[in-house]
Amino acid sequence: MAVAMTSAGSESRPPSTRRRHRFCPACGSELTERDVEGRALPACPACDYIAFRDPKVVAVTALVEDGAVWLLRRGIEPCLGEWALPGGYVDFDEHPSHAAARECLEEIGCRVRIERLLGVHHAGFADGGVVVIAYLGAITGGRPAPGPEALEVARFPLPEVPPLAFGTHTEILTALRTAG
Repeated sequence: MAVAMTSAGSESRPPSTRRRHRFCPACGSELTERDVEGRALPACPACDYIAFRDPKVVAVTALVEDGAVWLLRRGIEPCLGEWALPGGYVDFDEHPSHAAARECLEEIGCRVRIERLLGVHHAGFADGGVVVIAYLGAITGGRPAPGPEALEVARFPLPEVPPLAFGTHTEILTALRTAG
């Protein structure tokens, strides 16, 4: 199985002067910037704690039926009102495929079977980044309908997908279309 590794939006890495952490969570000292393996990162001069800028992990599912994919119109920020694949953050104690299935149930009211990995993508933002793990899935129960975080749910033929909220979602569906 091939895994697509992309870097959508990675050109917008956080500037070194932008810090999420101001004080050390280990000892309380004020953090300063230090060169760590060629990157300026917040670090503690007292205890050597380093505040790494780790990305969040997101799992999404492409639910494809008869050459069409189910999308939801987002009912929350970011990208309120824009179309997207069902998906969301992976909890610390959760396998990404389970998160993908859970998000489908929460966002479009359907139980799904995760069939296979489609790829791994990355998007960097001014305040952090995400690693997006994409799966192909099939609906096994329920009828697609908007959940609390969706304004509407609709099925689009793959060649007629509207503009999507996130570049990684566009990459996922483009790769899916070209793979046949």
